[in-house]
Amino acid sequence: MNRSFRQRRLLPWLTLVSAVLLWGVSFVLTKQLLSQLSPPMIAWLRLGPALAVLVPLMVWKKESWRLEKGYLWRFLLTSALGIVLYMVLENTGLRYTQASTASMLVASIPVFVLLVDSFKRRARLRWGQTGAVIVSLVGVWFVLFNGAWPHLKSANLGGNLLVLGAMASWIGYTFLGKKLNDRFSSLQQTTFQTLFAVLLYLPFVIGEGGGFHGITMSGLAELLFLGVFCSGLAYVGFLYALKELGPVLPSAFLNLIPVATVLTALLVLKEVPSIFQAAGMVLILGSLSWLALKR
Repeated sequence: MNRSFRQRRLLPWLTLVSAVLLWGVSFVLTKQLLSQLSPPMIAWLRLGPALAVLVPLMVWKKESWRLEKGYLWRFLLTSALGIVLYMVLENTGLRYTQASTASMLVASIPVFVLLVDSFKRRARLRWGQTGAVIVSLVGVWFVLFNGAWPHLKSANLGGNLLVLGAMASWIGYTFLGKKLNDRFSSLQQTTFQTLFAVLLYLPFVIGEGGGFHGITMSGLAELLFLGVFCSGLAYVGFLYALKELGPVLPSAFLNLIPVATVLTALLVLKEVPSIFQAAGMVLILGSLSWLALKR
């Protein structure tokens, strides 16, 4: 009973929290790497270290490498949306906006996931869910705009729009991947999608002979960390959480990503959050906790 409880309840939450914390750190590391590598090249080079972890895990766990033709198109689509398009848009957006600002946009994902999930099930949102979404959005507003009114001439607008596009592709990935959960393990899904991504990235990086600009040892270490942990293990953990917890709560937990980013930026980039940003994080975590408790 205790083992079943840990596996069904505790482990999915632990893998989910680990995944979102790693993705939070990845914003700062990617921002630093953009001075040495292009956005698509960073995303593509992350795949090698990721596969160096995923393939041995597949062999060790004796997972099947068989992929039926009927699932091929879904793996291609989820790979294109959740890995390729997501990372290219996000990395490019990070060139034109701050790492903490970009990560805060991730906090808007639960709103759209709740709406899409409600539409698919033809069910109205409960008042409590609606309230939690509103509170979360207020928190995002505080952190994103620092308590001020947004304007279209903002220098970061282009980067923010690119990151929003990345979030939209992630939402599509979340729902398209649901049907893969019944047939494939989280490790299989991540490995197959990463393998497809190696080929799908080629149109973005082919001909980019100047992709390397004298990458430093610290840059190489950051790239390896992004590949092994953020592109490999974090995806496995998130997919496992999706399978065990459903699509809404794991997406709601993505609210933790900007918190991890702000803390990492404070330590690495010496960025001190404002009072509005601190208040926004409290509101985000409060709404997130409410959603988790009312599951």
